[in-house]
Amino acid sequence: MPWFDLPLAELRGHRTGTEEPPGLTGWWEQRLSEARAAARPPEVTGYQPGIYALAGTCDVEFSGARGDRIRGWYLRPADAGGGPGPVVVTFIGYGGGRGLPTQHILLPALGYAVFVMDTRGQGGRWSTGATGDPAAHSPGPENSTVMTRGITRPGDYYYTRLFTDAARAVETAAELDGADPARIAVSGGSQGARWRSPPRRCSARRPRSATPTSRSSATSSGRSPWHLAPRTRRGRSSSPRTWT
Repeated sequence: MPWFDLPLAELRGHRTGTEEPPGLTGWWEQRLSEARAAARPPEVTGYQPGIYALAGTCDVEFSGARGDRIRGWYLRPADAGGGPGPVVVTFIGYGGGRGLPTQHILLPALGYAVFVMDTRGQGGRWSTGATGDPAAHSPGPENSTVMTRGITRPGDYYYTRLFTDAARAVETAAELDGADPARIAVSGGSQGARWRSPPRRCSARRPRSATPTSRSSATSSGRSPWHLAPRTRRGRSSSPRTWT
């Protein structure tokens, strides 16, 4: 990870010169098609409503790569009402899991729903997890040593599964009660920032960078539920990306 970024104006216009290998789009489409074919409907269960008064909180289980069941949290503002609203899909940094709902209460308190994807086979370090990695015969969260798991076999590589989980999380978020499919944003830091821009072939809702500006009101443009100025530190940016 670089120590310094380009100036903001150059970062906004930067595009990689790396060329996509032949057949890569079809390869990712196959991974996601397999996951969709094996998917079961998500299970959404209310979680301790007497404690989480600021947000309606649900424990979610959805189908990720290979149909494996992935856990998550879905938090909605207490005054969300019945109308659809924006949802931010949150991805966790390396070693962490979904943690507790209290760790994700800020956005619901500001009026935005948040769907937090647990990270399979992690969650044994700084933030607790609840999802194993069945492909590696891991029944629960681990003190993560997954960086190179299956790396010599692309189809079996750990991060192939995790990228697919991330794409399926976005698709699941768009189907949740109270979600506006036209206003789905993604957010994450460190490892989780990588899932903000998964391979274009990895979801029916394709990623596009939101235009970062100063704080402004919600927008129905389909780019983002809101705009946030990017916070750049040691090569990291927290500006949201949207899926269209």
